[in-house]
Amino acid sequence: MKNSVFYILLVIAMSFWGASWAASKVLVEYASADVVTFWRFFFALIASIPIVILLKIPLRIDKNAFKFLFLAAICNCLYSLLYFVALRFGSAGKGGVLVTTLIPVFAYLLTFGFYKFKKDSTQKMKPNEILGLLLGIVAGGCLLNLGSMQQLFGKFNTFFVLCALDWAVLTLICRNLRIHPVAINLYITLFSVLLFSPIFAFEPTMFSVFEFEFRFWLMLFVVAVLSTAVGTSIYYLGVARVGATQASSFNLLVPATALLSSFVILGEIPSVLTLVGGSIAVFATYLINLYQPKHFKVLSQLWHKR
Repeated sequence: MKNSVFYILLVIAMSFWGASWAASKVLVEYASADVVTFWRFFFALIASIPIVILLKIPLRIDKNAFKFLFLAAICNCLYSLLYFVALRFGSAGKGGVLVTTLIPVFAYLLTFGFYKFKKDSTQKMKPNEILGLLLGIVAGGCLLNLGSMQQLFGKFNTFFVLCALDWAVLTLICRNLRIHPVAINLYITLFSVLLFSPIFAFEPTMFSVFEFEFRFWLMLFVVAVLSTAVGTSIYYLGVARVGATQASSFNLLVPATALLSSFVILGEIPSVLTLVGGSIAVFATYLINLYQPKHFKVLSQLWHKR
């Protein structure tokens, strides 16, 4: 399969990820965060099994991998709870921009701090990374609405910032795994289902979802199947085919698709601060994770050829 096909598939995967924000906001209108979280993981697991079988993904793991996968599943469960609770208090589009642009910033800071803790003097911030972090702070100011202290420490911002921090930790945990990424996704989803299973004993409304209308099931299909199972598998396959750097650059599409899907599904109109902050945050993410001097050389050459 040609790389161009994978590029198209990656765009589709990022669209699924972006659309999941608006779809998730619809889901929490029907049921509590713990109920939605369980069924999301359950149907994502069911949808992931045929993908693993079709692609013949090896599933063997050792005790060390099991430990990291279990820790990742705990982070995954916490993230999902924070994510669905936060969506009750604010805009899905703004949340999608805020979380997806803060994750790489937190991941970089945690990684850098880890190297410094190990006293690795060779690990130093590059000028583009410093600029990216400064722009990330500016973008965060726009997205968190620093003009209002009440909103700054409100439930919406607090939960979504914790979401981004939690997912950054999960990302670092998964870096220690040496198994196929699609298998990682399957195991984390499986362990998440098992961790949430005990709520059947305490939540009498678990099966009430089967009485909900078609709109609920359509949104759950988007979140569980298209985003979690299909979208994530496409992304991991893209990493294997076109490389981590090129594949991760497609993450920059998620904030835009989150805003677009929130407008289409929920009728949310993003504020000017959200658009400005989101644009700055996307550029900051590029500087921290994807910047290469040759990128600007190419742009300069194209400019002079006009």
